[in-house]
Amino acid sequence: MQKIKLSAPDWCFYRKEFKPEEYYGQLREAGYGAVEMAPPERWKALRGAGLKLINIGAPGMETGLNNPENHPGLIPEILDTVKLASDNGIPQVIIFSGNRKGIADSAWLENCKLAVEKLLPAAQNKNVTLIFEMFNGFDHQDYQADNSKFGFDLVRAFDSANLKILYDIYHMHRMGENVISDITSNLKHIAHLHVAGAPKRNFPGASQEIAYPAITAAVMKAGYKGYWGMEFITPAPLEELERAAGLWAEYGRD
Repeated sequence: MQKIKLSAPDWCFYRKEFKPEEYYGQLREAGYGAVEMAPPERWKALRGAGLKLINIGAPGMETGLNNPENHPGLIPEILDTVKLASDNGIPQVIIFSGNRKGIADSAWLENCKLAVEKLLPAAQNKNVTLIFEMFNGFDHQDYQADNSKFGFDLVRAFDSANLKILYDIYHMHRMGENVISDITSNLKHIAHLHVAGAPKRNFPGASQEIAYPAITAAVMKAGYKGYWGMEFITPAPLEELERAAGLWAEYGRD
């Protein structure tokens, strides 16, 4: 079995009162190898602690690729994000469908494909992977890509090493997906995983409803080689990140 790799997004764990060097040093000591979505002013500190920055987010979470009227303004911004990632050794850029805002589910795929056709050559040239994320419709009301089929239909249309899925286990569990089947049967299309407890997006321990020991074992046995990104909400970031690292070390034992 592959060794489990852990990452932690800054948006949900980093606090303004933290000193970057101390926080990232503690993160590294807790067993994390990477950080996600950190702002440029902290890149030097996280790398100085021996951590990788594996992704940054592109614009378009709400006003997204699903509407062609957004493309003239949005596509250049995403291309700038791809260049920023490439210039700074960041391998992934997160992209989004955007909210429906009246766009029919029957039309969104073709609209997103039109955008990806313009984005993918730059991603390939810059050696950056675009990772498309689906959300649940409870936390992100009106978000169009609110089930796994949306994302997998998009990436299958291109079958490119530079277009993959960011599969958020919490989001897809909330939407009633069969997470183990989803991931193991589509592993070639998935670049990254996110983790949180359900239904409250809290610590992913035994008291919540997602069966992470079984999910982790099945996904690692299937050959997943990417990071497990802890993305939960907590009042005690470092303490619970350390607890999560301990759990995943246990889950990953042969």
